Amino acid sequence: MEALIRGTMVFDKNTGCLFLERDDIQYPVVWPHGASWRADLLALELQGQLIEPGMSVSGGGGFLTYGRVEEFAGTAVADAARACAGPTGEIAFFNIGSDVNVVANE
Repeated sequence: MEALIRGTMVFDKNTGCLFLERDDIQYPVVWPHGASWRADLLALELQGQLIEPGMSVSGGGGFLTYGRVEEFAGTAVADAARACAGPTGEIAFFNIGSDVNVVANE
C-alpha cells in the first residue's frame, strides 16, 4: 500500500485497545512487525523508540477492512483489530516494513 496514514496514538484502558485517532475517529491499529506493548510504561516499543499515548505517528499503510487485514496479517491479528473496531469498521494498518515517524504532541 502506498498511502500515508497518520494520527495520534490512543490507549483505552477499559478495553486494552490501541487506536490511531484522526479527525475525531478512533481506528484500531495494526503496527509493523516487531512492535510490542510495554504495559509497565503504557507505551508501544517500536523500531527502538517508545510511542506513548498522545504522540502523533505517520507511516506507509492504509485504512483497511477486516478481510484485507486478514489477508495481509492473518486471522488472529484481524480478529483482535475487529474486536476494537468502531462504527466505520476500518482498521489502520501500517505496512509490515514501514518506518513509523513519531512526533510528541506539544
